[in-house]
Amino acid sequence: MNHKLLSVLLLTLIALFVVSCGTSPTPTPLPTQPPQVITVVITATPLPATATPPQPSITPIPTVAITATVVAPTKAAVATVASSARPAPTRTPTKPAVPPTATALPIKFGAPVLTRPLWTEDQKDEVKFPGGAMVFDWQSVGGLGGDECYLLQVNTEPVNPGPGIGTAADYWLVNCGDQTPKGYSVKFVLESPNRVGPQPSYSSLLLQTSQMWAHWSISVVKNLGQCDPGYAYHCKYAPISPSSKAYFLFKGN
Repeated sequence: MNHKLLSVLLLTLIALFVVSCGTSPTPTPLPTQPPQVITVVITATPLPATATPPQPSITPIPTVAITATVVAPTKAAVATVASSARPAPTRTPTKPAVPPTATALPIKFGAPVLTRPLWTEDQKDEVKFPGGAMVFDWQSVGGLGGDECYLLQVNTEPVNPGPGIGTAADYWLVNCGDQTPKGYSVKFVLESPNRVGPQPSYSSLLLQTSQMWAHWSISVVKNLGQCDPGYAYHCKYAPISPSSKAYFLFKGN
């Protein structure tokens, strides 16, 4: 009995030894390591003291300089403009065409009565140029003082207006101190520009046309002096009578 038990025990030990030698031992797992955390610290590095931060590149817009040139008109250019607006008369007057401003004085005489030249229903007076003279005739208002004169004013305009023709005007202080009795004829003559002499002409009244209306008036004025040098018919004045007006045809030959 003991022998059998011992045999069984021996067989059992042999079996255990064989099993233990043929079977690989199970490895023991290593302990789990905690994950590693890597911390990155970024530190801003200041620029050097002398360094200038880079600036964005800006392309400048080109500037265009505009220069305005003012050119003073030449005498020739002015003459061209003037001639295109109104052709110069045959003889350019050097006398002013507009009377000076008058000073108010009391009215002393009545308006002169005009005799000729007139253009009315019953009277058709014409003056021919350039050969004829303008003869103005009116009735005296009575004796004038030494500084009192008749003022003759004449202006012309074309019968048929057209581009560049325009108008003209002039004036004359005449018959100063005249002693013709009241109601009698008083005359004054404007000569042709073709005639040479001391008597004034109507050259300042001519236009670039063959037919004009000539409007004229007569009044009595006080001569205040300040006359144009070398031309006694243009002086400063003040009216001392009303004005009478008429017109006639001024026609080329």
